[in-house]
Amino acid sequence: MDFNNSIRFAAVCDKDGEILWNSQRKGLKNIIPLNDTKKTLKRATNAWQERSDITDKVGRGLYVIASYEKIKRITIPLDNNNLLFMSVDNVPLNASKGKSYGHLVDMGKIMSIVDFVNSNS
Repeated sequence: MDFNNSIRFAAVCDKDGEILWNSQRKGLKNIIPLNDTKKTLKRATNAWQERSDITDKVGRGLYVIASYEKIKRITIPLDNNNLLFMSVDNVPLNASKGKSYGHLVDMGKIMSIVDFVNSNS
């Protein structure tokens, strides 16, 4: 979380949605209670299991972003059937005249970390 100040919360869960590890940015209050996040993780693991049904047609899924007015929630499948979940800020860029939410999550950096974790697990 130190490489990107917009990351609010991160967790790794197993295929059943049980949290194996989590971390929250210091000084921030959860927008969504942890119990609700646990329910989200269970739904997300089920959704990723369903997505695996089309892997042979479209390739392996890389990540899913659900964007809300206040936050983005990102899920990324890890090796060994675990899932990385992140909650990040979703605020417009200061320099934008309108609302521009698309450039705040540097998925390249995040996916590099995922590759590192997968290669060392």
